[in-house]
Amino acid sequence: MKWYYWLVIAILVVVGISTLVPAPGSPSNLIGYSSVDPAAPISGIILWVIAGAIYWFGKRKEKKP
Repeated sequence: MKWYYWLVIAILVVVGISTLVPAPGSPSNLIGYSSVDPAAPISGIILWVIAGAIYWFGKRKEKKP
């Protein structure tokens, strides 16, 4: 896979994790605690699914001649 696929995957994974960081004073999210992103579990999962799809498409493209 090209280096830019890995860069985008790493960025999406880090941003997905950063949405779960606790932030006092923020509104409660769907899990029930205050985090940086009020839609924390859903947005993190969406970012990780996109990262997985980029990985899958990159590996798939690598196999084609």
